[in-house]
Amino acid sequence: MMNFYLTQSKKSYQSADGDAISMHSYLVVESVTRSLGQEFKNHKLAWEAEDRWLLADAPEKIIHMPDGYQRFELSEPVFASLRLLAETQPKELHTLTPFSRKRTSETFIEQQQAEARREFHLNDVAKSLKQMFKDIMTV
Repeated sequence: MMNFYLTQSKKSYQSADGDAISMHSYLVVESVTRSLGQEFKNHKLAWEAEDRWLLADAPEKIIHMPDGYQRFELSEPVFASLRLLAETQPKELHTLTPFSRKRTSETFIEQQQAEARREFHLNDVAKSLKQMFKDIMTV
């Protein structure tokens, strides 16, 4: 069985020259085989592009995209069309939303918020443990 994917990833960051953006897009073919009740996946990179811009020079479409990644599961004909487009206009694949069977996305802000909640929780646990230790020592 074969699966076809387009993945796009955007990250804003501070560079030595100022605010910057990087975009990474790639097309992947995944072959899935089953043997003895187990599933084995092999991934082949069919095309890849990474571009970086200072914020002032970045395309408007990319500036307004949220930081994060998107993964589109494609049909083989859509994948073949994107492969052709990548040869002539590769930067278009950074912002394209193709017809897809399934889409997965996550913004980096969601990841940062989850980490912040986890850190906050750990800080609360540490404070509680310190207070318990003080209470025990004063008895």
